[in-house]
Amino acid sequence: MAYTQANDDCVGKFYKHQPLDSEKHQIRLLKLRNSSEDTVDYRLITFDFESAPSYVALSYTWGDERPTGSVSIDGKEFEIRMNLLNFLRTYEVDGYLWVDQISIDQSNPEERNHQVKMMWKIYSRCDYVLVWLRNETTCTPSTNQAALDFNNGVQSYLKHGRREDGSSDDKKSFDWPTLAPLHNSYFDRLWIVQELLLSKHVRILVEGNVWILWESLRTKREELGGKIQRILPSTSRMVDAQLWRHTFDRHIVLSEMEYITITVSDFCDKKCRDPRDKVYGLMALVQPSSQVEVDYTKSTHQVFLDAVMSMVREYWYMRREPSDGGYKFYRVKWTFGKTVESLWSLAQAMGFTDLEKSGFRSFVECIWERILRYEVTAKSHGLQMDAETRCITSVGYEPEKRQVSVNERLEATCNRWWYRFEGNRYYHDCKEWSGKAKLQEYTVPEDVRYSKPGLGKKLLTRNDRTSVGRELL
Repeated sequence: MAYTQANDDCVGKFYKHQPLDSEKHQIRLLKLRNSSEDTVDYRLITFDFESAPSYVALSYTWGDERPTGSVSIDGKEFEIRMNLLNFLRTYEVDGYLWVDQISIDQSNPEERNHQVKMMWKIYSRCDYVLVWLRNETTCTPSTNQAALDFNNGVQSYLKHGRREDGSSDDKKSFDWPTLAPLHNSYFDRLWIVQELLLSKHVRILVEGNVWILWESLRTKREELGGKIQRILPSTSRMVDAQLWRHTFDRHIVLSEMEYITITVSDFCDKKCRDPRDKVYGLMALVQPSSQVEVDYTKSTHQVFLDAVMSMVREYWYMRREPSDGGYKFYRVKWTFGKTVESLWSLAQAMGFTDLEKSGFRSFVECIWERILRYEVTAKSHGLQMDAETRCITSVGYEPEKRQVSVNERLEATCNRWWYRFEGNRYYHDCKEWSGKAKLQEYTVPEDVRYSKPGLGKKLLTRNDRTSVGRELL
């Protein structure tokens, strides 16, 4: 059956989601059931994705956790945040709507994993993305009037090269203060990047029937982009990025933004509540071979390390000759320094301390040295193309641990990054280093990993790493 009405799991006063069948790639769509002055009642219907009807996908800011409001779904109460409630009070259209706060069971990590993986399908398939800008602090009657003036001004300018009042002093004639509605925290959100870039069409709703024509901004970037860049940098980035991606789509060419290294570097500074979403919130834009598996049961450090290995593999792939299966697009400007720089930016965006990052560069560089040396072995033995990157079997991060030493004194090990190669772990301490001192890699047997400092620990200088690398190969 193409759909099932989600009533069976509604118990008591509050609405409860009916589980989705992940094998059928199902989604839930919200539909207005009936409306009156006192109440608005919705149906939440589950569809197999391939047979789902036309729908609109909502893009908005969640807002503060408290206070909350509620809507009626199949006669049951469902709690939502106030910004979404304000939207639903405004948007009374008899059609299907996909909205993450309702369509996804946010209390179910397994379902969140599955639905986040489907984001590229959800936003690519929708009729259009509806951007909801209104909130109590940024939208006022004057803002709504500015939105109307903006629409009228854009249309007149694009048709006649002049404002409605007849003036035609090129770009100076455009009434740029009417861009005020686009000064909104919405454009600082990380999740909107994929929501806007994946969609075919975008419509911005301020309130009621007040719309801003995003298409005019996107298709006429050359005419309007100069001043938008200066006045609205965050909004301008999205206009430029969407135009860039759609241009490449039309020519069936792989765009820069499909590489995880570039995508993360460009957008990890945008805001999100969960630091893991600095990675997961961009995966719908990344080519499958570079994607990080979405798993909300993992810690922030684990997700970051997944991104580390994805970027390392991506760089290894890019540096290969095309005859070896590499891809020569953007080869000229691709360096390992770019990979390390992107990871450094991501570490900062995910909230890691400077102490955690201090040993990180040597950690990544040593991983890369291992891969380079293993590449010779892989080629000589005729191993598969990606065997080099798989020689690093796991990576990790260990927080500081306190322990009683053999002298019965309380001692602490510092935070440290590690990777596993040929059955051994290699560590990089997160310490402050000064002067000419160098960060050192060391390996510790598994059974004495936290013994008294100096026992069972072998420090490796850069020359040592070279000899050990050869020895292990």
